[in-house]
Amino acid sequence: MTDPLLRSKSDYEEILSHINNPDSPVGIDAQLTHAIIIGYLQDISKRLEQIEDKLSDA
Repeated sequence: MTDPLLRSKSDYEEILSHINNPDSPVGIDAQLTHAIIIGYLQDISKRLEQIEDKLSDA
């Protein structure tokens, strides 16, 4: 996996096209962007809990 800071803007085109909002002052749909981030954080949190549970059972 490549460090996100080392990726080019073109590497993000698919994501950018999904969250793009030309009516927004910053050019993205902030609400959708935050919802996506929160969704990923919730998934990561669940995965960490599963890993912690497995480690505590060992």
